[in-house]
Amino acid sequence: MAVLTISRDIGSGGLELARRTAELTNYRIADKTVIEHIMREYGFVNFDKSYESSGSFFSAEEELTERTLSFLDQVLRAIAKTDNCIIVGRGGFAPLTGFTDAIHVRVTAPFSVRVDRVMRENDISNRFDAEQLVNWKDKARRGFLARYYGMRWEDSSPFDLVVDADTFGIEAIAQLLADTVTRLQKKKPNPPSVRDIVVDPILYEVAQKKLAETFETEKDL
Repeated sequence: MAVLTISRDIGSGGLELARRTAELTNYRIADKTVIEHIMREYGFVNFDKSYESSGSFFSAEEELTERTLSFLDQVLRAIAKTDNCIIVGRGGFAPLTGFTDAIHVRVTAPFSVRVDRVMRENDISNRFDAEQLVNWKDKARRGFLARYYGMRWEDSSPFDLVVDADTFGIEAIAQLLADTVTRLQKKKPNPPSVRDIVVDPILYEVAQKKLAETFETEKDL
C-alpha cells in the first residue's frame, strides 16, 4: 500500500498523469473537487478563495485563512489514511512529509508548453491572456507554500521525483509510478506509516465515502 501526491505547475499535465497512474494502479484520485467536497461536508470554510489569495495578502482575513488551511491539513491526512489514493495539488506533500509509504512527485514542463496546454484546456485564444493566467497561478502557489509551510515552490528536496512531463511523456512517468507502487505494496512499511495517522473518525468516514463514490463514478465513465 502507498499514497502518491502529485504537485504540478499549471499546464504541466499533472492531472492527466494522476488519472493515467490511477488507471494503472486501480488507485482513487483526490483532486481539488474531491478535497473541497470533503471539506464542505465535514465543515467547509471557503478554502479556494484563501488558497488563491495567499500569495498576496495579509489582512483581517488572515485568522480565517490559517484556520482553513489547518483544516486542509486534517483533510489531507484523513485522505492519506484511506490509502491507495493519489492526492493532486493543494500542497498535499507538505503535511505528509516523512511518511515512508507516501511518494511525492512534482510535475513541470517548459513555460511555453504550459501556456499551450492552458490555452487548449481553457479555450483561451489570446496567448498573452494565457501567459498572465499561468504567471498568476504560479504566484499563488509560491505564496501558498511560503506563507503556510515556509517552503519555496522551487525547492525540490521534499519530492521523491521531479520530472518534466514534456520531456519524458505522461505514459512513461505513469508506468514508472505504477511500478514503484507495486514494489511498495510488497513491502511492509517502516514507521511512520500513513496508516498510523490519527484523525477524527467522522472525517475519516467522510473521506472514505467520497473517495469510494468518485472511484465508482470514474469506472462508469
